[in-house]
Amino acid sequence: MTTILFIPGAWITKAFYEPFLQALTTAGYDVRYAGYPSLDPKDSDPSTIDCHADTEAITAVLRSLVEDEGKDVLLFMHSYAGMPGAAAATGLAKSQRAQEGKVGGVIGLLFLGAFVVPKGLSCAGLQGGNLPPWILLDQPSANLNIADDPINNFAADVDLALAQSLTANLKPHATLSFTSPQPHPAWADEELQGRLAFVVTTEDRAVPKEAQLGMMVATQQSWIVKELASSHCGPFLNRIDETVALTREILDQFL
Repeated sequence: MTTILFIPGAWITKAFYEPFLQALTTAGYDVRYAGYPSLDPKDSDPSTIDCHADTEAITAVLRSLVEDEGKDVLLFMHSYAGMPGAAAATGLAKSQRAQEGKVGGVIGLLFLGAFVVPKGLSCAGLQGGNLPPWILLDQPSANLNIADDPINNFAADVDLALAQSLTANLKPHATLSFTSPQPHPAWADEELQGRLAFVVTTEDRAVPKEAQLGMMVATQQSWIVKELASSHCGPFLNRIDETVALTREILDQFL
């Protein structure tokens, strides 16, 4: 059985994704979840939590699945997760481990409305050095940020009553994670060529379709591309069945 390791977007806690994660489980997948410290850093100094720290947290979960449990893992990354998630997969590709006589490994990377950033460039750097104005800096305190008008930016196509589950599950995020450099991403490695997929959220206001396509083109890699006529968070609200179906299609191609 394939294990899907889901990694959340910025600001969005696990509770928001639970209906989607449950739908994947019902579809027959072993579903796991990897959080990271820049999301709602209650016990850490947010001025010290960068993309590298997030990568280390995800790597610990992924290594446990691959090395301790021998799992074949699909990384499913939403939004900001594309940065630390792709870095966490470095050196853990199934093909690479098989050559070393080891079982388990990463069988593919799936990005949904996510960031695909070259090594050394930050999320802010990818956008000309500045974060978009709807990211409200130093709120609720220094070195943290929150998303302004989240329903409009993340779920404008979703019924308001349903979208309330999004606003109820948003937390502050450490700003340094957006301004620190991307560690080496596994999508650049030969071992994962042909195993890169992207679900483009075509009605996305947070990460517009053109930006998603542009990031893919800039990698000069080959991608499996699917489109979903959805907002940034709609896939996990009112398009769950379609998102599960696209995940299955992509996994079938990887397998």
